[in-house]
Amino acid sequence: MEDIQITTIESETGRKLAKYSMRSMALPKISIAKQLPYLSGLDDVSMPKRYNRQYYKIQQPTKEKDLINDKEVFGSLTYNNEEPYEDRKPKELVGEDAYRSYYHTFKNIKRILEQNQFENIQNSVQTNLIQRSERLKILPCKMGLIKLKGDRNSLSIQNQKFGDKYVEMLSEGLRILPAIQDFNFNHNRIKEYGASQLMPLISKQARKIEFQTNLIGEKGLDSILKILPLQQCKIQILNLEDNSLGDQLIIELCKAMNKNLSVETLNISKNKITNNAHQSLKQLIESNDTLLELYLRWNSIKGSGGVEIFKALQNNKNIKVLDFSYNLLGCGNVIAPALKDFIIENKSIQHLDLSANSFTFTDCTIIQEALKQNHSIYGFHFRGNFGFVDSKGFLIIDSSMKNFNSIHIEQRIRGVMPHPKPYDHASRFEKVKDVCWICDCWQMATFEWIPNQSGACSDEPIFIHFDYEGYEPIFLGKPDQHGHFRTHRMIPTGDIEYFYTANAIQIASQSVPIKQHIEKFRTKVSIADQVVNVLIDETNFESYPKSKPVIEDWYPNYDVLPRTQDPIYIPAKRKKQKRIWTYPISIWAPKYKFDTEDLLRKCFERDWQCCKISKFVKKQEEQDQVKELLWQAYKPMRETYRFYASVNPTGDVFSMSVNPTSDFVNQCQLIDQKQLKLADVDLKFIATCSASSIDYKGNYRNPERSLVRYQMMEFLVRVSDDKYMRFNPQINIVQATKMILDQCMPHMSQFDCHKWRAERYFIEQCDDVCKKYKWVFDYVYMRNSSKKVKPGQPPFMCLDELKDICNKANLYDENFVERDVNLAFNLSTLTQIDELESDRLFQMQWIEFMEAIARIAEKYSPIAIGKKDEKEWNYELRYQQPLYYKLEAFMIHLINTLVDEETKKNWKQPTISMFDEIEEDEYY
Repeated sequence: MEDIQITTIESETGRKLAKYSMRSMALPKISIAKQLPYLSGLDDVSMPKRYNRQYYKIQQPTKEKDLINDKEVFGSLTYNNEEPYEDRKPKELVGEDAYRSYYHTFKNIKRILEQNQFENIQNSVQTNLIQRSERLKILPCKMGLIKLKGDRNSLSIQNQKFGDKYVEMLSEGLRILPAIQDFNFNHNRIKEYGASQLMPLISKQARKIEFQTNLIGEKGLDSILKILPLQQCKIQILNLEDNSLGDQLIIELCKAMNKNLSVETLNISKNKITNNAHQSLKQLIESNDTLLELYLRWNSIKGSGGVEIFKALQNNKNIKVLDFSYNLLGCGNVIAPALKDFIIENKSIQHLDLSANSFTFTDCTIIQEALKQNHSIYGFHFRGNFGFVDSKGFLIIDSSMKNFNSIHIEQRIRGVMPHPKPYDHASRFEKVKDVCWICDCWQMATFEWIPNQSGACSDEPIFIHFDYEGYEPIFLGKPDQHGHFRTHRMIPTGDIEYFYTANAIQIASQSVPIKQHIEKFRTKVSIADQVVNVLIDETNFESYPKSKPVIEDWYPNYDVLPRTQDPIYIPAKRKKQKRIWTYPISIWAPKYKFDTEDLLRKCFERDWQCCKISKFVKKQEEQDQVKELLWQAYKPMRETYRFYASVNPTGDVFSMSVNPTSDFVNQCQLIDQKQLKLADVDLKFIATCSASSIDYKGNYRNPERSLVRYQMMEFLVRVSDDKYMRFNPQINIVQATKMILDQCMPHMSQFDCHKWRAERYFIEQCDDVCKKYKWVFDYVYMRNSSKKVKPGQPPFMCLDELKDICNKANLYDENFVERDVNLAFNLSTLTQIDELESDRLFQMQWIEFMEAIARIAEKYSPIAIGKKDEKEWNYELRYQQPLYYKLEAFMIHLINTLVDEETKKNWKQPTISMFDEIEEDEYY
């Protein structure tokens, strides 16, 4: 029911309508204006359908009854038990009650806002979130502040992709929650605006800030930079990974961190850091005394910058965890000495990651030797470089570099926290590789052989063989005072199998569980000085569940130190110790000159000066960028050129004619018959040759129809112009050059003449051969080094003379052809800065001739002395022999075919290799 008031209304005639008050009893309403002529023009005056004045007279008893009803209604409202002010009630943020409270606030948001405004009540967290979502016109969300379970002092909304609008809504909720100290905003598309709204609210009270994979920018970082130097800063963990901060912001961050007294973990990985920021990082390491973990993963710090950083780390005593993976420390070939000193001198680092840093083979060897002297790094990662980490923490050099394009998702270090993977038994005879005691949660175990309890054997030597070690023998050492043989080792989590060998017989210990193998198998193991073929029918089997971590509160839980050598079994008769061989005492050291960074730079600058790239790349800025790209790829590009230039040289001049050039383009898969055809390549080849024909016309060192070294760069840039820019005008020459270098790099990186020297040639055994047969090298060189020598010139050997030597020695067959001689000559000559104004490139010196002979011996592959009857030799088996065996046999072949009878009359034909001989006084 409702009251209807009819007020006094004047008509055109001046009559007045009385004031009516009536109680509507569900009667339909009518318009008075439509029923009364004198009320025409009025629209909204309502009257009952029946117009009877007597009917509508209001009786006094009815009035009194209505008054009583009104009092009852007022009283019921006055004494209502419902709480009128929602935001004055305490509201939980964690649990089911928190969810119910949030939905209740959402349903009654308008009434709650009116109450808060009228009574001056502060909005609750729920009210703030919902009110801001309505203003921003986005769906309401609890934003991690209201949750079913968890700690109310932490906020975690990682991987939600919320964006700036939702972050603005979250900021409203955080304004009245100063108690939250741990924040995780990883992977949320938060940009500079959102971060600038959020950071001022959390930076003062936060202990942990996780802001990985966002774009906080300068404004977002500003609040952190202001709070870090202050004493009231509480931040302990600061994760800014993958925010594209760049060098300048990282420099500012390092300055703020220099005075910080709270941050223990700093993650600035994947932030486009280059060498421009290395000084700031160095000062941070030297100045900050509280930092325990530093993550610099996925940046572009090169060798020169890394040298300064590792010098600062050398004496640092607080940093325990360092992640330097996926940088460019190997670039420049300058990092090895600094890394060596750091690994040897630093005693505080416990977890170190140097994966995928483009270290050279030599760098890896230096790191390997340095690690042998370090016993404090319990977890070491080296994937994507030459080598792997074995079960004892040693770095084992492997000549093949692992493809690191996919390993970044396999494992990354997280402080000293383990994330174990049980030992996989799929590869039974292979040793585990890339072992990290910390990450894989290895644990210490004691293995003991007790005579007459474990088995009948009681005399040494006793060896133990683990499946995760590929069943290689491990000497248990001397027995203790009780006659027990014991070893303490770190082993992987999970099930392991092992057995013992004594007197070259395989046995299983009777004091531990034994596993019977239905399918028996054999394996060869090298024990002392003999190889034993072991039949494995039973093994000891033990299961090791996950135990306590290796490092806890920065202290090791186990007594086994990393890189502890196992005892070495020395038989009663042992060989005398030979001298320790090093390269400086070799036959090559006095005269051979390695390619240095400075030498390659001079070669590159000379080639850049000669080429005509500036003729068609007009802008100076683009020229500089193209030049830098070519310099970065210069070494593999030059090595590739040397190989293809040896295929079909022009006389004595090594150069790339049309066919080798086309072969190179095909191998790089540049021709797709759409953007680039073979005819286009030929045109670019001709254009490159013609561009320099004017400046160097008549210079026989620069053939008119072949590419020489400096033209290799120009040819690639021209091809990139034709392949990428002709059909896509939006691509500039810098981008096109980078694209073609990226496409060619997998093929070009296969060529490295220095790798063969380091691994096959510059070794002790080859040095012994060269020293023993130096008289043969001298004899052959002096009699074949005069064909093109002018009067007054020192002797040198030309390409034709080396071919004559091979012809006289009857080397040519189906496996060894003339191109192999060209390749040996070209790859053996030392690098020359200027190949256009000097004939030194065509003049082979004695030290180069020695290497050329070794390369020819490698390809020709004669059978080792005294081993011809051991098996049926095909070319593949011959080629697999060590180089020193082949080189020794080749020297004998040269003596028999090239040395005259008078010279070799006192020489005796050997029947066994010098490496298989046993001297009379070899044992004692």
